[in-house]
Amino acid sequence: MFPLAGSTYPTTADALATSLRTALSEFFEFPNPSAVIRIEGGSWPNFERFIVNMSDATLKVNQPPPKPVQQGERSPGVFANELQVVGHPIRYQQSRLDLDFAAKRVKADFARQANGQPMLVISDADEGHVAVQITKADLQAALMAAAGAAAKPHGVAIQDMQLNLNADGPRSVAGDLRVKAKKMVMSGVVHLRGKADIDDQLVATLSNLACGGEGMIGGMAAAMVNTKLKTFEGKRIALSALALGDVKLRDVKISTTDAISVTAQFGKQL
Repeated sequence: MFPLAGSTYPTTADALATSLRTALSEFFEFPNPSAVIRIEGGSWPNFERFIVNMSDATLKVNQPPPKPVQQGERSPGVFANELQVVGHPIRYQQSRLDLDFAAKRVKADFARQANGQPMLVISDADEGHVAVQITKADLQAALMAAAGAAAKPHGVAIQDMQLNLNADGPRSVAGDLRVKAKKMVMSGVVHLRGKADIDDQLVATLSNLACGGEGMIGGMAAAMVNTKLKTFEGKRIALSALALGDVKLRDVKISTTDAISVTAQFGKQL
């Protein structure tokens, strides 16, 4: 799904590009906004190529945008022989995520969100693939920054952090985070554990969250963290910059060798 700006559906390629670019700019900062959307070949509403280039875009809100919820009936939209969405990388706080989405013979309908805003929904595609990747170093840097910000008001300094990730089934990742912290002359270690299950819309659901501590500081911190963890149990986190509409993924694969990588296929099966 792609958000659209304004109150009416676009009726030309230029209007569609402007509407989509304006809507995306509410959530992302782009180094070159004019290069974000390219629509090539064909004539309205049938195009050869539809390209969304989100490379070096920075998410400028505290939380990724929620998945749009459709309200009411759809209207005929556009068709593209090729659709590409790329982000190398997409930046969010201290982390960077790489996104590749490519599809052939794509049909997309116009629809409205619950708040009345228009959007473009992918309703069909002959074939395609999607890949999302974040390096362990980027993920650890993001976690380090978040932990440091949370600990500082309590006079606690984060000294070290080690992150281990393992595939726990075809669509699951299990994580173990070890954090060493110090307050004045006392230090301790906190262990965080959890699991993320990824669904057909590239949304990760957190579960089995737990925290344990070593030493006086570690034990105190673990008690506070466990209280906070309860609010994250079952939390859903979008791994992609776009919702996939009616497209259902298959052959989802997760790799944790050098980076967290999620790949999948979609479209008609012959």
